[in-house]
Amino acid sequence: MAEAEAVTSEPAKPEEAETLEVEKATPEALQAVSDEVALGHESPQKAELKPDDRLIKVKGLDKQQLCIDLLMVGCVQSYVDFFYITHRKAAPKEGAPEDEVKDVVIPEETLIFLKETLEQAESARRLRSYLQCYESYNSLAEFFEKVPDLKSAMYFYQRCADVAAEVDAWESIAKANLNLGSCEEQGGNWQSAMQYHEKALEIATSADSLPLQIKAASRLTTVCQVLAEQCEKDGHDAEAVQLYERCLTSAQLSKDAALEGSACHKLGLSKHKTGHYEQAVELQKQYLDICRIQDDRVGESAARAALAQAYEATGDTQEAIKQLENLLSVASEAGELKAQAGACLNLGILYNSRGNHEKSVELLEQHFDLARQIGDRKLIDSARVVLGMVRGNGKLKAYINMVNHDLDKLLKWKSKRATLDS
Repeated sequence: MAEAEAVTSEPAKPEEAETLEVEKATPEALQAVSDEVALGHESPQKAELKPDDRLIKVKGLDKQQLCIDLLMVGCVQSYVDFFYITHRKAAPKEGAPEDEVKDVVIPEETLIFLKETLEQAESARRLRSYLQCYESYNSLAEFFEKVPDLKSAMYFYQRCADVAAEVDAWESIAKANLNLGSCEEQGGNWQSAMQYHEKALEIATSADSLPLQIKAASRLTTVCQVLAEQCEKDGHDAEAVQLYERCLTSAQLSKDAALEGSACHKLGLSKHKTGHYEQAVELQKQYLDICRIQDDRVGESAARAALAQAYEATGDTQEAIKQLENLLSVASEAGELKAQAGACLNLGILYNSRGNHEKSVELLEQHFDLARQIGDRKLIDSARVVLGMVRGNGKLKAYINMVNHDLDKLLKWKSKRATLDS
């Protein structure tokens, strides 16, 4: 990448830190700040030591001396950042008073790393070395993300974006926004994460950076899916449909067939829920095609089950039966007992509604056997009830005829439990 052009402004400071302008800092001002920090804490002999000597004497190292080192080399912005980082408060213990919360304890080697990296970043920025400055701030952001300290990580990722923006390094800006979105994901701030990923995707697409576009689109798909599922739980189905549509658009940009297929499936289910059955059919067909290309038997089972429901909702019972029969075959090959049980149940009910009693009973008996193999007590009880109802429904005509016309047979049935067919 090209080196940065003249830098005329400093990036945003931490909220807690006082704003300082590096360009306006005179040597006298720097010395005054240094004296203020050191007052009552540092001996004259220690202040006269060279920075390298102080770093070697690790046991005598402290935060104040490192702050002074930064000021002495004129890195006021780094001093502000270092002071802010090293005076963070530890997470309060449950029930502990607020005034007892202490600063975060930072190992000495970490203090040195932070001080040196901040100094490198600011020095590189002054020398208009964009790449080195960006990498230094990025190293700090990655360090805090692993700690994890997401607030500090986001602060330095934003610094990366600001530095990159000064020289119109669009790929780097996209990376920074992608990382900011990732931090928001870890913090559970899905709405904010979506905004960062959308910005990253827009920039990556404009910069014609396919790898970044794929990565941003993939993350955006995942975040939109989480938000859509939250909307469904809250009963906001219309909003869920919009988010699932955004999922599908992003998934197509990600060049990930499996991700696109899953987005089609979830959008199709959402469309079915809101009564858009024809659109649901088309979306599930797309999902089915993707699953068949990838030889995904489990996905194919889910696609055919959803297709059967959509066709049944449109009144096309014959096509629904066809999809369920295919589902039964595919689920059997894949060893999906629950999918097989669901297919048998739906097929049995459909055949019963069409008057094919024998086929219906056969399928529901298979459903009952599968329920016992699965071992789900609620499913077993439900399967037993449905099978009993269909069996009874099949004998209803014979029973009514016996009651109306064959009293002798009725008495034998009541007293000796003879079958209705005897």
